[in-house]
Amino acid sequence: MALGLVAATVWLFWPATGYDFLNFDDDRYVSGNQIVRQGLTPESIRWAFRSVYESYWLPVMWLSYMLDSSLFGTEPFGYHLTNILLHALNAALLFLLLNSWTRKFWPSVFVAALFAWHPLRVESVAWIAERKDVLSGFLVLLCLFFYKRFSRNPVPGREVPAAFCMALGLMTKPILVTLPFLLLLLDYWPLKRWNFSREEVRAEGLKLVREKVLFWALTVLFCFLTYYTQTVGKAIHGTDAIPWMRRLASIPVAYVFYLGKTVLPVRLSMIYGDLALAPWRSLTAAGFLLGLTLAALWGGRRCRALPVGWLWFLGLLVPVIGIVRVGTTHVADRFTYLPSIGLGIAVAWGASSLLPSRPWRSVLFALMGSAILVGCAWQTRQALPCWRNSLTAFENVLKYLPESALAHNNYGEALLGAGQTESALRHFDKAISVDPRTTPFIANSALALLLLNRTDEAIPRLEGALLAMNPRCPFLNFVLGLSWMEKGMPERAIPFLKRANEGPMIRPTWRVELARAYLEAGQTAEASNEFALVAGQGWAPLADFEGMCSYFSALWGKGHGRRAWSFFERTLTTHSNNIAILNNVAWLLATDPPAGADPAEAIRLALRAKDLCTVIYPGILDTLAVAYAAHGEFERAVYWSRQAHDLAVSNGLERLASKIGERTRVYQEGKAWGKTGAVERLR
Repeated sequence: MALGLVAATVWLFWPATGYDFLNFDDDRYVSGNQIVRQGLTPESIRWAFRSVYESYWLPVMWLSYMLDSSLFGTEPFGYHLTNILLHALNAALLFLLLNSWTRKFWPSVFVAALFAWHPLRVESVAWIAERKDVLSGFLVLLCLFFYKRFSRNPVPGREVPAAFCMALGLMTKPILVTLPFLLLLLDYWPLKRWNFSREEVRAEGLKLVREKVLFWALTVLFCFLTYYTQTVGKAIHGTDAIPWMRRLASIPVAYVFYLGKTVLPVRLSMIYGDLALAPWRSLTAAGFLLGLTLAALWGGRRCRALPVGWLWFLGLLVPVIGIVRVGTTHVADRFTYLPSIGLGIAVAWGASSLLPSRPWRSVLFALMGSAILVGCAWQTRQALPCWRNSLTAFENVLKYLPESALAHNNYGEALLGAGQTESALRHFDKAISVDPRTTPFIANSALALLLLNRTDEAIPRLEGALLAMNPRCPFLNFVLGLSWMEKGMPERAIPFLKRANEGPMIRPTWRVELARAYLEAGQTAEASNEFALVAGQGWAPLADFEGMCSYFSALWGKGHGRRAWSFFERTLTTHSNNIAILNNVAWLLATDPPAGADPAEAIRLALRAKDLCTVIYPGILDTLAVAYAAHGEFERAVYWSRQAHDLAVSNGLERLASKIGERTRVYQEGKAWGKTGAVERLR
């Protein structure tokens, strides 16, 4: 049965292996984090343990990403696959745990399958950045296995493996600080180490609390550690921003929200916004929760699992229920990953214990359980496609929250990456109209203006934001520095780029931009110092001129052609005999020309690269053919493409020859070759 759960869960979530990275946390955690992408190395392992990133210390999470990079490479497939496999293993572990605790086979199957296939799991599994959920869940379930072994013979020292798993889990996601309280609940049921009576609590309670000293110590340690990192990172909202009365009023509303999404998992979204907190709503929700709690405690006289499951749900949500507010998220599907297990237990064991025993009961349970699981699996498959990429994710958010500034901003970033700069600018401006005080929205809008060659509009927008909001804002300073670079004034750009690199975030590409400004300003010593800092932070591939050229080539491919072309245009004045740069830039100009580039420039660069070669390579001639085709000179394109094809064949380069042959046929049809294949003329 455990293997069946693994197979069914992997099949259910398998479409996610073809999904892309998102521009919401995935970019900071994986796709844009060069340390993670270089895999497990001594330097990256040291970074994982030494760094507080995004206001968290999560070394185990970083190591898991780095292992993926080493095993599968840096495409999204491997990271998605690991998330799915961990979630499937969690389903199997949960079934084995419940069955070993209770010897109740079918309730154990139901709870494990409900946990695994419920639509609220989609966010935790399909979002690469939420590796925290599935990995910490795996470590918690291992902890419970070891704790069961300890509970049979609770001698000092036997709890260490369980405590070690808890420590690893906390180094993945600090939400697990409530785990010792969960262990006390499990001591009541299913381990039955104490009874709910005054005498029993007095006799056994202190002993059960005392034996968990390692677990309590970890809870205290990580509470202080997380509070410290969050405070230093300025991620915690103070009572001036969110008063205590508002926080307390939001707690019952949030619990009812999670209950509602569990029972009816529709209109699921990455972002929900703040919940409505009218006084009547908070009081009604509090009364409803109190009634459910009293009912669970009353039902506990016949079924211990009922109050344990309910309190499991309530207790594990405490760190994220709104008492301490971190970031902009109040409620999220991912917060229910482990707490939802408690609800499943309460329903499965409560129903089987409280309903009268009748011949038809087993049939009824089988039919209802099957219907629930099939419905959950179907709805999960319907929810998965929303996570295909950033565009689909934020289209889904905007469908339910059309006034979400964050959604408009991130949707704009996705459009920017897709080359739809005008549309992106409209969404950035919408985000600013909703929330005019958030500096990344302004910086993104200015960046879009740069890409549209509207630098003179971007500069006053950025200068006004720096003056009115935060003169030290790294992002605003960075984009303003880029603006002056775009105008060919590196001396004016340097102060802003320096200020951008004074922030706590590790942004190697920002240092590369500063090194470029120093080079173009003739300050080679300062540029060398920036390259040394990049290398010292573990970003060796970017730490020299060749690395900078690779960075701008990649930037071009991501839709920032104007910015990259301005770099290469100036670079070629001092590196006019560099064949590799000439050839690569000619290819980029021909296949993905930015606005403002001279149409004939690709041909000129490709011809110079050919003339400088002492030995002609087929790739050089292939680039020349692409350049002629982009300019509409198809006869010359066909001639040079055939020359490149014959040269590739004679050199035994069969795959290259095949690609060149495909391009030759495209030129013969009067079409050019773009970055995605055959296109009509680009000019």
